[in-house]
Amino acid sequence: PDMPQDKDTSTKIQKNSLLRAHRQMIRLRKMDTILHNAQRQGRISFYMTCHGEESIHIGSASALRPQDHVFAQYREAGILMWRGFTLEQFCNQCFSNDLDLGRGRQMPVHYGCRALNYHTISSPLGTQLTQAVGAAYKLKLDYMASSSSSDNPKEAAIAIAYFGEGAASTIDFHSACNFASTIQTPMIFFCRNNGYAISTPTNDQYAGDGIV
Repeated sequence: PDMPQDKDTSTKIQKNSLLRAHRQMIRLRKMDTILHNAQRQGRISFYMTCHGEESIHIGSASALRPQDHVFAQYREAGILMWRGFTLEQFCNQCFSNDLDLGRGRQMPVHYGCRALNYHTISSPLGTQLTQAVGAAYKLKLDYMASSSSSDNPKEAAIAIAYFGEGAASTIDFHSACNFASTIQTPMIFFCRNNGYAISTPTNDQYAGDGIV
C-alpha cells in the first residue's frame, strides 16, 4: 500500500478483493446451511446461522489488519473465515472433537483463535464489550511504550467489538462506551442492528430508534 500503483494495477487488486469477498460470503452461507442441518439432525448440540449478515462480516474484516484484535458475538464467523480459519477448523469446533483448538470445552459456534487475534466468544450478551476496551487500552500502552523506547516501534493495533442492538441494552455496553471514551482507547464498536434481539423488536427496547 506504500508503493505507487498505476490505475490498472489498482483496479486488478480491487477486483481480486471483491472476488475473494464474494467467494467467502458464498462459502459462509453454505457452511451455515450444512452445520445448521447437522444441528437439526442431532449431530451437534447448538448452532446459530449468519444468514443475511455475510456482507457485514466480510466487508468489515477486509478493512482490518492482522494485528487488530476481534471480540465477536456468535454471528461473526465470516470475520474468522476471512482471516484464514478453515472449514475443517469450524467443523472441529462445532463437533467438539480432539482437533478443536479448545479441545471441546466450549459450546459450538463459540470460536476462538489466538493466532488470528480472534478472542474466544462467550455466551452472555455484551461481555465482549468491556473486554475489548481493556484489550484496546493494553494495545495503546504497548504502542506508546515501544514508540518511546525503541527505534523500531510496534505497529499500532486496535480492538473491534461486534454486538447486536440487543446487547446495547446491557450495562456492559454503557460501561464500555464510557470506559473507552474516558481513556481514549483505539477501538471500534460495531453494532449490527437487524431490528430484532433474538425475538424482541427494537421498538420494545428503546424509546427512540435505538442504536444505528
